[in-house]
Amino acid sequence: MSGYRNDLIVPYVSGKRVLDIGSVGQTSEYCLWNVLDDSAACLVGVDLPDAMDAAEQEFKVSEAGSAHAEDKRIRHGNMESIDLGEKFEVVVAGDVLEHVSNQGLFLDNIRNHLVDGGKLVITTPSAKWPTVGLKPNATHVLWHDIYTLTTILDMHEFEIEYWQYYFGNKPHYSFWKIPLVYRQSLFVVATVTRNR
Repeated sequence: MSGYRNDLIVPYVSGKRVLDIGSVGQTSEYCLWNVLDDSAACLVGVDLPDAMDAAEQEFKVSEAGSAHAEDKRIRHGNMESIDLGEKFEVVVAGDVLEHVSNQGLFLDNIRNHLVDGGKLVITTPSAKWPTVGLKPNATHVLWHDIYTLTTILDMHEFEIEYWQYYFGNKPHYSFWKIPLVYRQSLFVVATVTRNR
């Protein structure tokens, strides 16, 4: 039922052609870019043009995404509408969905960028997390539980192949924090039910 986010994702991206959504806009502690780059056969990223500035302002850090922000494999645009002109075996949206204004357009465009049989890997905070009543990250616009996530994925022609709760995005938590992070996040792997 638990696990470390990176360890859950790596088996799905190993040796694959991968699109990483949200490549820049996270602090280096939570960024997936280097993990994916070490495992994927080919890696392309996409993030909003102002993602690094927004992350630095929100998280009050100066290193958000800076280690790879200028990597030429990272394209700047909005995944709700960007056309990258290529398809991928796996698309990873690691802690991104909860920040997306129009999740339907986002999912439709992901589907357009997946090869037949491709997989969408999502990590996102769980709306059923016990501390959900606390003030969330100011850039979160919508949280899901497994039921609402299943519904929106189905509406946009994805089917969940596997899901589980996990403890969050840090490799280790102290014993006293484990009850606070129990079921903190959702890990979901979905496949396309119909390509357009």
